[in-house]
Amino acid sequence: MKLGSLNSTPNNSLFSNIGYIAVGAAYGLLIGISFVLMWTFINSWLYRDLPLGIDLSLVAGRGALIGLSLALIGAVTCLFNETWLGLTVGSAIAGLLALAGSLIISSTGAGLTLILILFTLAPIAVMSLPIAWIIRRLADKHAFALNLKWSAVRIVTLALIAAVLGAGFGYFMRMPENAVLAVRLVHEHLQPTSESREDAVSQLPNLQEHAGTSYKLFEEPSAESTEGFDIRAEYEDGYIVECMVVVYPGFSPYIRHCDELKR
Repeated sequence: MKLGSLNSTPNNSLFSNIGYIAVGAAYGLLIGISFVLMWTFINSWLYRDLPLGIDLSLVAGRGALIGLSLALIGAVTCLFNETWLGLTVGSAIAGLLALAGSLIISSTGAGLTLILILFTLAPIAVMSLPIAWIIRRLADKHAFALNLKWSAVRIVTLALIAAVLGAGFGYFMRMPENAVLAVRLVHEHLQPTSESREDAVSQLPNLQEHAGTSYKLFEEPSAESTEGFDIRAEYEDGYIVECMVVVYPGFSPYIRHCDELKR
């Protein structure tokens, strides 16, 4: 199948033109960057009443990892002339990257890691197939658009579609409702005017010295409890409070303990 001026390789060639491969990588990168940007800012947009902070180093790491991973998936998906072959290899690479990422952050032993790769790679690859198909489809449309009238407008539209798709996926990375409850609880108890502070907060020896100072809140799942969240408040003057909040379904959240940390 000939794909406009991007692909001048013979029909019997296994591999696509380098320009077509580059376009696939570019769309993958665009989707990845849009995904990370939405993931980064969606909570600040949804919960404007909470002083949520943004870890720029974490954002940069996510952007590089996810963006380059999707660029690789896009390049591999568009590497072959045959669509089915590109989708198969692209989805396999996507599944392998997803599995590798989850195993890196876990403490799984070498033997169990091999078993997980053997038995979970295929299902993950199948679930990754839509991502490979989307990137391949965008690259096909881009190649055809080069030979059509208003090609620049069509290509900009395709880029916007890729950005919207990435942002749409990123929207689902917003804080779960239980995490929002935990963040809101800590925020309420850190207010200088709070009259019903929980003991874990009221017993912080240096908290009153920083009353009225602005702070940013950061949230992450707790290592102590599957139903808990670690909420960290970083004050502008360097003071840090970290509280572990437990949120059982159907019950009011409560603060188990708080600690003062040093930056």
